[in-house]
Amino acid sequence: MEVDFSKGFAQKILGYLTGEISGLKSGQTLLATSDVLESLFGKYKQFSSRSPFKQISQIFLSICLSTMNLTTTLVKEALETVRFLDVEDWSNQVLGQSMLSKRRILFSAAIDDTETA
Repeated sequence: MEVDFSKGFAQKILGYLTGEISGLKSGQTLLATSDVLESLFGKYKQFSSRSPFKQISQIFLSICLSTMNLTTTLVKEALETVRFLDVEDWSNQVLGQSMLSKRRILFSAAIDDTETA
């Protein structure tokens, strides 16, 4: 005997969505989580596509800029309270060494090792 779990699953999904939209006013738009995430990563991909190296870098921190209302006061406060050295330390711990940095080290070592004939 085969049991069809899809009907129960579909009912759970319908129940969840019904609960989520019950608080909406008529004509109000609801952004689903996957839509928001897809849009944010799409903006990040578009912005980072200008970079010659395809990797997650400090530019990744720009994603949060798409989710907030930037004001002069907020930017001023951020510049006064967040040090670049702290962001750079965090980036090195979390993201590691960048591809560009690795290339610079590799190619600078190759130049120092060469001898003229």
